[in-house]
Amino acid sequence: MDMITPGYSLHGAAGVRGGLDPGLLLRPEGRSVRTTTQILAAISSGDPAGGSLPDRLCSDCAENLDLTGAGMTLMNDAGPQAVVGASGPLASRLEELQLDLGEGPGLDASRANRTVAHDDLSSAALTRWPGFAPAAVAAGVWAVTALPLQVGGIKLGSLCMYRASSGRLDDAQATTAHAYASAAVVVLLHLQDQMWPVGALHPELAEPVAYRAVIHQATGFLSVTASVGMAEALLLMRAHAFAAELPLLNIARDILSGRLRLHPEESEE
Repeated sequence: MDMITPGYSLHGAAGVRGGLDPGLLLRPEGRSVRTTTQILAAISSGDPAGGSLPDRLCSDCAENLDLTGAGMTLMNDAGPQAVVGASGPLASRLEELQLDLGEGPGLDASRANRTVAHDDLSSAALTRWPGFAPAAVAAGVWAVTALPLQVGGIKLGSLCMYRASSGRLDDAQATTAHAYASAAVVVLLHLQDQMWPVGALHPELAEPVAYRAVIHQATGFLSVTASVGMAEALLLMRAHAFAAELPLLNIARDILSGRLRLHPEESEE
């Protein structure tokens, strides 16, 4: 099935059958640079049982850039919606953590529509992301690069790349990283192009969005029961989740079920 973005296809991508692939660029240091077309061909020819297209793109990205993990989060002008792709449990947890805390490289990249990179999360990143940075380091991640996923003025999300050692991506890696971001945009558009009526989310995107919707419901519920604004309600939930070392989703479910009651003064303790 062809992608809706001109020049790219999930099947029959140019240069992948026979002979030297003209899209494979070689740098003097011998590192190969993958093109968007190559990436799309690779993930479309993989085993469908290996996960959703976003998952397969993240796994391919992590493998080819020698990353600890890669994750893709869906966002729009209203803010982050859900984690829709991850190379594995670690990347998934770090992406969810950014949504839980409301801070992190992926969120910054999408908001500013620019690449956000930090080559040592144990240093100045502690000030920039006081919740995310130490948690990432504790998980074995020392550097991160996040790229925005956007079409014109329309925000789609971000693609985060996590590394187990400090330092920046070299030129060849950075070029390939941007190719993966371009491929991620094509994948998201491709999934949506299959939907009718227009506006409905593809199941591979709708399921994680529905998963996160529980948090939004709990935020509204807490806003009413605690007589606070939506922003303060979300902060209360995040603070409690952080203190209890539990996922924000668990806290949301406990609030909705009545097992947990939060009050504004708890944030001052």
